Amino acid sequence: MPQILPTAERVLQVFEVYARERRPLSNSEMARLLGVADSSCSDLLYTLRRAGYLLRAPKTRLFHPTGRLLDVAQQIAAADPMQTFASEALEILSRQSGESSMCAHLDGTQARIFACQESPRALRYVLKPGTLVELHTSAMGKALLGTMDEKSREALLERMPMKRITDNTVVAKDELRRQLEEGGRNKYYVTRGEGNESVGAIGIAGHVGGQLTSIALVGPIQRMEENFDANIEILLKARAEFFEP
Repeated sequence: MPQILPTAERVLQVFEVYARERRPLSNSEMARLLGVADSSCSDLLYTLRRAGYLLRAPKTRLFHPTGRLLDVAQQIAAADPMQTFASEALEILSRQSGESSMCAHLDGTQARIFACQESPRALRYVLKPGTLVELHTSAMGKALLGTMDEKSREALLERMPMKRITDNTVVAKDELRRQLEEGGRNKYYVTRGEGNESVGAIGIAGHVGGQLTSIALVGPIQRMEENFDANIEILLKARAEFFEP
C-alpha cells in the first residue's frame, strides 16, 4: 500500500507558502509558516537551494524562489500529460468494451471533450476533441456535475439553460438533481437518448492531476443497453484505478 512521504509533502508546502506570501522569507519565517523546527527547515531550504530551486541573498540572507520551478513546469506542460493519460485510459476502455470512449473537462456551463477513442465496430458514435456538449444531456456532463461539491454544483445549475435536445432530454432541474443523487450513490451516470436519440452513454468522473475529469463509454443505445452491466463493471474498475483517491 503506497504511503505519503512527509518530506516530499513538505517540499511542496514550501512553494505553496511562497505562492501565498509573495515575498522572500527567512529560515525562521518559513519554519513558523510550515510549523516545523528551525533546524528541520534549514535542512529543507538548504537542499532546495543546492538543487537550484531557491537562492539566498548574501546580505539579508532571505530565501527567494528561482525560476527553475517555472521552467520545469513549462516543460511538463509542453508534454501535455493529460493527453497521455487520456490516450492510454481510453485505449483500455474501448478495447475492453468495444465502444467509443471520451474524456471531458468542465467548460463554463458545458463539457468540452478533449480526447476520444473510436469504437472498432462499424456502427459507432464519435465526437471530435474540442466539441462542447451540454452537461444535462451527456453522461460526461452529469458525471462532472455529480462529482462537484454541492455549493459549486448548485451555483452552476442556476446558470444552466437546460436546453431540450431530444424528446428524452431532462429539462427539469429537480429531476436532474435526483439523477445526480442516484449517480452519486452508484458512482456512475447514465444518459439514454438525451443528447442524441440513438445514443446511450455511461460516465464516471474524478480528479486527474488535480483537475476534475469525466470519462464515458458511448455507443448505439440498443447495444449499450445489451452490455450495460458489463460496461458498468469496466467503468467502476477504471474509476478506482484512473482517478486520484
